[in-house]
Amino acid sequence: MNIYKENVDSLNAILKINILAADYQGRIDSVLSDYRKKADMPGFRKGKIPMGVIIKKYGLSVKVEEINKLLSESISKFIANENLDILGNPLPKELTQLDWNQQKDFNFEYELGLSPVFDLELSKKNKLDYYHIKADKATVEKYADDIAKRYGKMTSPDKVEAKDLVYGTFKELEEDGSEKVDGISNQASVSLDFLSNKKKKAAFIGAEKGSVIVLDLKKDFDNDTDAAAMINVDKDVYANLTTNFNFTIDNISRMVSAEFNLELFDKVYGEGIVKNEKEFRAKVTEEVEKMFVADSDRKFQNDAVDFLIQKTSFDLPEDFLKRWMQSISEKPVTIEEIEKDFEGYKKSLKWQIIENKIATENKLSVSKEEALLETKKLIKSQMAQYGQIVPEEVMIDQYAQKVLANKDEEKNIYDRVFASKLTVFFKENFKMNLKEISHKDFVKQNQR
Repeated sequence: MNIYKENVDSLNAILKINILAADYQGRIDSVLSDYRKKADMPGFRKGKIPMGVIIKKYGLSVKVEEINKLLSESISKFIANENLDILGNPLPKELTQLDWNQQKDFNFEYELGLSPVFDLELSKKNKLDYYHIKADKATVEKYADDIAKRYGKMTSPDKVEAKDLVYGTFKELEEDGSEKVDGISNQASVSLDFLSNKKKKAAFIGAEKGSVIVLDLKKDFDNDTDAAAMINVDKDVYANLTTNFNFTIDNISRMVSAEFNLELFDKVYGEGIVKNEKEFRAKVTEEVEKMFVADSDRKFQNDAVDFLIQKTSFDLPEDFLKRWMQSISEKPVTIEEIEKDFEGYKKSLKWQIIENKIATENKLSVSKEEALLETKKLIKSQMAQYGQIVPEEVMIDQYAQKVLANKDEEKNIYDRVFASKLTVFFKENFKMNLKEISHKDFVKQNQR
């Protein structure tokens, strides 16, 4: 086999491959021999079928398959050995029709799109705004109220209020309003937020345990799936229902927020850390502003990316890329159709090339240990957010391993850690112009 590259220009090359019979015949013989051992044919004992019969039946398809495998392996190996930085995948050139039956030697050509060579000029002379987002009073109050709700207590009052969860029994009615014998009956909870009928919602407010409210499920609830679940029937049965239901209130549940006192402060932050409500709100303000750091970092990173895309100049093998995109499209597409969205793709590819250069030259990568650590941190954070007791480290480790076993979740975690490293890199390589801004103004500014 002979494989070599001919440069067309700095961004395009042709990969030429000459395959001889000696390169692939041994592979074909091995596969056909294996077929002979396993094949079942009428009139022959297993493993005793003449090789001529096997070759006649399978020879051509095996030849095509093995040559294509050899091609793929050889191209991948050549690209790796030569350290070629290519864009997309090698694109086969249209050559003369191959005679797979008669030909012994084969010549193939592939087009390569080469990644551009360029210098990345990073300097502290390049200045970007970095926003310190201040927490406003309303946001702090909302966050504090959410904490109080999470650490609140469930009570069972005598009368219903708007935010209560009402437990009761549904019973299907006859047309005359009496309860149907052997009709649908089920115990379930009703959140008044799900009631779309304002009059029926008003009927619940102030109602006591034992009160009976007549419900027309299809008119009183917008969500058919939820309504069907309340009476424990499948959606087909529900779709054909025309009857009303009695709903008898059996119990009322109300979440009462915790009071802002030392007991709450100790539960949230640990004993003795926060001593009064003023310190509590200062702590909440600090936490809210820490949450905003992610928004500040994201904005800073986006600005850095835009800056580098605009300031870094290089060409791309555009004709090759358009034809490659056409070749991998699931549906038939013309070059003209590809060109409509090509500018957006080009910008995305340009950043990908710049990002790869930054990562390679500065050894930015994410290890398995870093991904595991980030996953565990996220799990602990979510548990704390919902007021759950964080289990022992061994259990957290098991949860994290399960999360990372999901390929999509794993990619999200790796991307998250890499983005964090990239932000640190940008902070070290740009001059940061610090600006204070309210959260409201920050949101408004970034909606433009």
